[in-house]
Amino acid sequence: MIKTYKRAIQFGVMLWVIIFVVFSIILFLPPLQNKELLPHIILWILLLPITLGLTKWYFKAIEPTGKRGFQLGIIALLVGTFLDLTITQLFVPGTYQQFITSFYGDWKLYVGFAEILCITTIAGFEFDGTYSKDI
Repeated sequence: MIKTYKRAIQFGVMLWVIIFVVFSIILFLPPLQNKELLPHIILWILLLPITLGLTKWYFKAIEPTGKRGFQLGIIALLVGTFLDLTITQLFVPGTYQQFITSFYGDWKLYVGFAEILCITTIAGFEFDGTYSKDI
């Protein structure tokens, strides 16, 4: 049981690092600078293969179920939120309160949260023992 939580936390950290790097690159691409919605749309599209790949890695260790996929998504979101509050805020100008208001007041963040939770839940439901075993 503890091993699965440790692996879920590792999943959350890896997902956060990948999202942080990918979104940073997206934001610094010249054609996407000063665009409001387009960088988020690109991230949402890229979240599908990123999250599925990491979810596949997670379910190599335990039998996948929809419940476990949902739990994985919740743990990943909690880990990501903790890392955002401790690390991401260092890169955002202004006070900590301004960061909280602007970052967590943006509806686009919650679309990404919902997508991650849906992908991990559906992946847990769809991946059966056949897909998780090495052939």
